[in-house]
Amino acid sequence: MPIRTCVGCRRTDDQASLVRVARGAAGGVVVSRTAPGRGAWLHPGCGAAALKRRAIPRALRLPVSESAALAEVVAQVDALGPAWAFRPPSD
Repeated sequence: MPIRTCVGCRRTDDQASLVRVARGAAGGVVVSRTAPGRGAWLHPGCGAAALKRRAIPRALRLPVSESAALAEVVAQVDALGPAWAFRPPSD
């Protein structure tokens, strides 16, 4: 399993335990493991630290005007919690 770094707490962990926030095609921010483009990885619960450090806008290269909507996305990430854990498809 690939190792990723959480932009909130800066700890490394398996990709399966982190949530990916990506810059969408329309310029917005989406929570998706498979969305193309720039992404940032977060542990559920590390959203407040990532916002305080301004790590998500920096990782996604967002303009300052778009960073205000990130609080809503971070709340969504924090609400996912263990439900986000990767489950391989069943055969």
